[in-house]
Amino acid sequence: MKYISRKDINLGLIFVILFVITLIGGFIKWPLFILAGIFLIFYIILDNKRLRCPNCGGYENLDRLMYAKNHMFYCKHCGERIDIQ
Repeated sequence: MKYISRKDINLGLIFVILFVITLIGGFIKWPLFILAGIFLIFYIILDNKRLRCPNCGGYENLDRLMYAKNHMFYCKHCGERIDIQ
């Protein structure tokens, strides 16, 4: 059975947090804007490759996947159950 890895969900959350921190820090030291852009690109790549419904390939946002780590969760596109392991 196909599933989404907990490690990928946590990594996505880390990229989002690092993006926000470096974006805010970029107003103090402008080179941090470049680092924020890098974190954003890494998150987009992870989101497009691994944080999708394994059944239909539909996009699921990070907030819904964080909820799915501890609850039964169904894809909003195809209605199939998404397993988080």
